[in-house]
Amino acid sequence: MNTTEQNRDQRIRDIYKNVQTPDSVKERINETLNAIKQQEGSAAATQIRKKHKKPLSFRKITAIAAAAALGVGGTVFAAERIYQMHLNQNGKYQSDIGISTEQALPEEVEAVEVKAGYIPEGFALDPDKDYYVNESKDSGYYVHEPALIDEADPLSLLYVTDAETMTIDGHEAVYLSISESTDKDWRGDKLFVLYEEMDRVLPMGIWGHADKDELIKMAENIELTPTGKKTAVSELPLWSEIVNRPEGKKAAEEPDDSTYFNEASEEQMANVHQVGDRFQVESTLKDGESTVIQLEASVKNVQVADDLSLITNEEAIWPDTYESWKELVGPDGKLLPDTLLYQRQGDGVDSMPEIVRTEETKVKLVYAEVEYKNTDSKAYQDVWYFADLIPIVKEGDTYKIFDRTDETCDYVDNENTGVRHEMCYADVSGGGSGPKNYIPELQPGESVTIRFAWLVNEDELDKLYLNLNGNLVFTEKGLEIGFVDLNL
Repeated sequence: MNTTEQNRDQRIRDIYKNVQTPDSVKERINETLNAIKQQEGSAAATQIRKKHKKPLSFRKITAIAAAAALGVGGTVFAAERIYQMHLNQNGKYQSDIGISTEQALPEEVEAVEVKAGYIPEGFALDPDKDYYVNESKDSGYYVHEPALIDEADPLSLLYVTDAETMTIDGHEAVYLSISESTDKDWRGDKLFVLYEEMDRVLPMGIWGHADKDELIKMAENIELTPTGKKTAVSELPLWSEIVNRPEGKKAAEEPDDSTYFNEASEEQMANVHQVGDRFQVESTLKDGESTVIQLEASVKNVQVADDLSLITNEEAIWPDTYESWKELVGPDGKLLPDTLLYQRQGDGVDSMPEIVRTEETKVKLVYAEVEYKNTDSKAYQDVWYFADLIPIVKEGDTYKIFDRTDETCDYVDNENTGVRHEMCYADVSGGGSGPKNYIPELQPGESVTIRFAWLVNEDELDKLYLNLNGNLVFTEKGLEIGFVDLNL
């Protein structure tokens, strides 16, 4: 036994030297320490795909000895599952995380409750999401449901600029700094914290301009508390599901690629509406059950401007868009040009996103009013609405989503994030209220007018259609309802 081991064993015995215990318990402590010595071996291997049992930590040794002192039976520890987290780098920007385990999960486990003891200042839990977001909604922190640790291949993550192992409140953890865009300030970092005593790993992360240190502080103040109730393993998320789907989604939650497409035939585009037409649209209620209803819609008063003078209620600009729009206003009040960024995505293994060229573009404001009418005999509360622009071009008999990419790049973005086709300004009341994407109330026969606005590239004006179904591409439902040709 080396000096370190001698010191450690002495520390363990010192912890209990003043404890009044019967001889049988003292014998159990010594038996535990002797058993631990026999388990120890060389340091854990660094290769992810090789599974080795982790040498017991001082924390676990003291816990075992403490339990022995309290008279806990040895069978508890014989059944305990021991884990080891591994971090390995494959390629310049790919990191693999593995969690070794040697036993299968039982059919039932004890349920746990997650309690967040610290929330970064200025952030609050989004009532409709599972993350903490700031007022401008350009940054967020998330804490996913803990996943049970089962046998799985390593989790491979791309675009990793830095990866490190750490200890958080006595738990092994891995932190990965991830950047999937040319905006180096925009982050998608992930943190995995191992709770081996509960057979779980806790996935956490940030997006946008959130802070790494704040995420770690959140992790340091999170508690996983057993509820005392048993839950079927089949009803809980698994580590293998995270490995297979890095965002932790079930297969049923993933969109079907056949639902979204970038081309449509003349027949599919036959249901195009004009400004002033009345037509039926689908909406859902913000009632917890997403009840689907039908409304009558009509697009009116479409205008184009080179300033923000049509914005009569600045509070109705989306918080994450407000500052971006203000940045594009010159000293004379007119909209300034923006820059198009032509970018390569990189493979995330040996190359990162990069800008291959830039191009100046003029910017215009598009304004439209949409009237929604309740044609039903019942009143509705909290009615969702969506209004996005889609640039569409016709090539022969085919309609296509306008695309600037070519053989030199994978995608093109505006440098100013406020220049985009998503709904950015939605004024339900005409003044005095913040942005909403729902109508508070619609009585039978009542109509409500919503004022929308977007900043777009000038060369897209003659290509724009309004989609009240809430997508930026073709969908079966969007084509069935029909887009509105703005004729700009």
